[in-house]
Amino acid sequence: MRSPPTPAYFFHFLAAHSLLIGLLPFFIPVYLWKQGLSLAGLCALLGISGFAFCIALHLWQYMARNTSLYHIIGMSFLLELLLALSVSLSALENWTIVVLCTGAANGFYNAFFWTTQRALFLQRLGNNDSGKRYGNLQILVTVFLKLGILLGGFLLDLGGMVSILLLSAGISLAANWHLGKSSISRVRWYPEHCVISLRQSLRFKDQRGSRSMFTIDGVFLYLESHFWTLSLFLLVRQDFSQLGIVVVFLVIVFSALFFIIKNRIDHMPAAQVYSLATCLYALSWLLRFALDEGLQGVHLMLLLILITFCSSFFRLSFNKQFFDIAQKDASIDYLLMKSFASQCVLGIVFLLFAVAVHLSHASVDAVLTSSYLGAALFSLIYLRYRYRAGSEIL
Repeated sequence: MRSPPTPAYFFHFLAAHSLLIGLLPFFIPVYLWKQGLSLAGLCALLGISGFAFCIALHLWQYMARNTSLYHIIGMSFLLELLLALSVSLSALENWTIVVLCTGAANGFYNAFFWTTQRALFLQRLGNNDSGKRYGNLQILVTVFLKLGILLGGFLLDLGGMVSILLLSAGISLAANWHLGKSSISRVRWYPEHCVISLRQSLRFKDQRGSRSMFTIDGVFLYLESHFWTLSLFLLVRQDFSQLGIVVVFLVIVFSALFFIIKNRIDHMPAAQVYSLATCLYALSWLLRFALDEGLQGVHLMLLLILITFCSSFFRLSFNKQFFDIAQKDASIDYLLMKSFASQCVLGIVFLLFAVAVHLSHASVDAVLTSSYLGAALFSLIYLRYRYRAGSEIL
């Protein structure tokens, strides 16, 4: 990448998308669930999303090499609107169309937003400051995501899908116009020689355990963002506003953690911190597995806070290590290979899971809790991922 964007440009881009994600994409699993989508259907949607991400990543690379940043960012806002429109198709009650369209739109949007965000963030890193910068980034995301979730939950409870669509369109147009005024949007920002394929990503192997991490991380991210959101939705008796309030409260805890340790983690022993964070992450899944609907009030909130602490501490430690390795080794290449491999495996796992859930006829609670127990065991694979010199592509 030839010239990193200014902090203001990056933060404005990130703030706009965080607000948009809070308005509707955050609620996709619970909104479609309440509209009548089965858990097997949700798993199929996530599987399709993973494969669509891989397809979109080829398009993202082509556009990044041949167009300016303005076109990439404009496409990310357009894809968010298409995602919102695909969710609104649930009114037709044709779940095959909804799953196919929403899964594809979700994969394309995630590819363009998250890849752009990570690539721009990577270029802003200095010397041994990834933890601090990632913490600052998450605090910004939290503020705007929180606003979006509160507003989105309120509008969904009022049946305001049309209002959400109009608001999303307005925010997207305004943000795209604002960012487009900057001269940064017009520059060629991506190295023309950088071309990464799915096959290359699946064959990648180094001495840091990256392949193991690539394999599981996409699945874990979707378990956190979709299955866990559905569990919280069931805990609050399927109330969008209450879900928004609970999530915002937990997000405040999340932000407080990042604020406290973001300036310290870069100066702490990285290997020991990461190992501790991974063990706490496994504990967070055990706590999700043990979560009892009979818990109420203070006890429930304390348990949710502990789960949030363990998960967010792991994500901070993990992302510090990931971006440190990406910055040291192959930069954008490493980032793209991780995305390709993680999303491909995610697609396979969730499509197989969809078939298993459909055939088992198990209750939703049973499927969710058993998933969390499995996640607790498989999360220990993250311990194989380590910061160490030496890598090669086989």
